Amino acid sequence: RSILSGALFGAALTAAGVYSPTVIIKQMHFHDFHMMKAFFSAAASSALAILLANKLQLSAAKPRIPNSLHRLAKYDGNLLGGAVLGVGMALTGACPGTVLPQLATGIPSASYVLLGGILGGILYSRYGKALIAPAAAPKNKVDVDVKEEERPTIDQVLHISPDAAFVLYETVCLGIVAVVSYLSPNENVLIPGAVGGLLIGASQYTSLLLTENTLGVSTAYEQLGDLFWWVKDSVVKGNWTSAPSIRSTAFVLGSVIGSWGLGRVFGIRGGNGSAEGEVVIGAVRAVVGGVLLTFGSRIAGGCTSGHGISGMSLLSVASFVSVGAMFAGGM
Repeated sequence: RSILSGALFGAALTAAGVYSPTVIIKQMHFHDFHMMKAFFSAAASSALAILLANKLQLSAAKPRIPNSLHRLAKYDGNLLGGAVLGVGMALTGACPGTVLPQLATGIPSASYVLLGGILGGILYSRYGKALIAPAAAPKNKVDVDVKEEERPTIDQVLHISPDAAFVLYETVCLGIVAVVSYLSPNENVLIPGAVGGLLIGASQYTSLLLTENTLGVSTAYEQLGDLFWWVKDSVVKGNWTSAPSIRSTAFVLGSVIGSWGLGRVFGIRGGNGSAEGEVVIGAVRAVVGGVLLTFGSRIAGGCTSGHGISGMSLLSVASFVSVGAMFAGGM
């Protein structure tokens, strides 16, 4: 089921055209707005998908818990991680999710970005987790419950009802799509950005239907890092323990398969840097950026899909903070 869910997500990203390094980097520089149209369309439709899935009791998706380094503020992990993720996106023209369609469609820099992403997962698994320091131990059972359930949302911050917050969120997202579409019409794209976003939002519903989980990719890189250190410790040191979970990697594999399949059917191929205005990413830049993508997204507790498409749709304050920091870092 995870593979099928990933395949639908990968196909949606590919059809939407938001996987291209040129599209992503030009969006970060505000030279092209195809990604913005798709992003906010996906955010709006994803929120509807989550609402429907919850109403039908297909899943019980919960808002994101703030990721804190316990150094400066409650959301310092979201701020720092989001900013680092944004820098990685600006360097690579990718995110932990879009690098998969890039790989499937033959974009030259994708393999280097993926290598950097895996290296980032290895580094985070051993050294990054310690940065997310545990909070002070609660004094009683009530405090434990409060800590575990602390998932601040926009409606709580604005002191309005969840329904009112949902309507406000949909209005803002669709308003942005409408304004940007009017000011920056679609040019030379397979499908309009707003339509592509609807496909991504639909893949949110299928993910909830098939796996009961919202969309998110960066956990897979961390799990690969966990696996690396488990193999090293087991083989080299002989410290045999239970193997770590790599469940999220099935979704990643499915994303590559789905993107590759759609690309084969419709003849979608990534650019090789020869077209005028096409961004070319060097190998060293791609690897370094890939490391930052994974490290930043794990510090923030989610990536562009985990926070941007899923977390924001759940009205999670942590996700809004992370996405804001991501765009700030990418500029």
